[in-house]
Amino acid sequence: MKFARILVILLTISILTGCDRELEEPDGGKIKVVTTTYPLTFIAERIGGERISIVQIVKPGVEAHDFAPAPSDVIQIKESDIFIYNHPSLEGWSSGLIDRSNISADSNTIWVQTIQLEESDKEHGHDEHAGIDPHVWLNPLDYLEQSERILSGLVEADPQGSHDYTRNADALKVELLALDKNLSEQLSNCDITSIIVSHEAFGHMAERYGFDQIGLAGLAPDFESSPSRLTHAIKTMSDLGINHILQEPIATDELSKTLAEETGAEIDILHPLESLSSTDIESGETYLSVMKSNGNVLSKAMGCN
Repeated sequence: MKFARILVILLTISILTGCDRELEEPDGGKIKVVTTTYPLTFIAERIGGERISIVQIVKPGVEAHDFAPAPSDVIQIKESDIFIYNHPSLEGWSSGLIDRSNISADSNTIWVQTIQLEESDKEHGHDEHAGIDPHVWLNPLDYLEQSERILSGLVEADPQGSHDYTRNADALKVELLALDKNLSEQLSNCDITSIIVSHEAFGHMAERYGFDQIGLAGLAPDFESSPSRLTHAIKTMSDLGINHILQEPIATDELSKTLAEETGAEIDILHPLESLSSTDIESGETYLSVMKSNGNVLSKAMGCN
């Protein structure tokens, strides 16, 4: 009888210990990664593989410029092993988050800022409040630099996974270099070297591949267009023979429609890749496939051979 009682106690301790382990490691011991935007999620998934679990706090279809974290998002960050974000120019709330949530006092979360920009040399907007252009992922070589910072963060959080992370990062590097090569060739011989865009998100891409962007709005898509911008766009379209207006997919842009009606131009979609919609994700779209589509749209708009 005493043996049976002891056996029950031992079994109970074993069960409780197992429950505690499940509570402590809900993802089976995986490194918990929190990202802000889709481009970071794509890199983290590709490099982290099966060693990580990942939560993206800016949900599909949500405009990154307009996002503000909910208390539940702050908790996710605080409880993560590694938090990956772009730059305060895109995630303005990130600068004060540590102080407001006391994350620095009682959390071991590794913060990885993937974009290191200087305002003096990375301004691609034309309005007086242009500021820093954070859309570096639209240049595959800049995106590669983001991936290297994410790799460093993952290795710091999980040194035992260093070999796997490095191998996966090397494979991604090959794909990004191939993408850059294809875009360089595709956009190297064009009749027109300027594009009209609804949102000046494409400065890094334009700088890399040798074209100019004329934006109906500034770096933030909700920036109100000025009459001078519209006048400049119409004149440029007339002078250069531009007959395409490139609009981002998640915005309803009446100005683009009005301009198209006024000039007879065609509206096409050029994706800034801040976010993918749920439909995009369900249909299997990725950073690589969308960038390939962007290349095709630009080639058509600029008359590239």
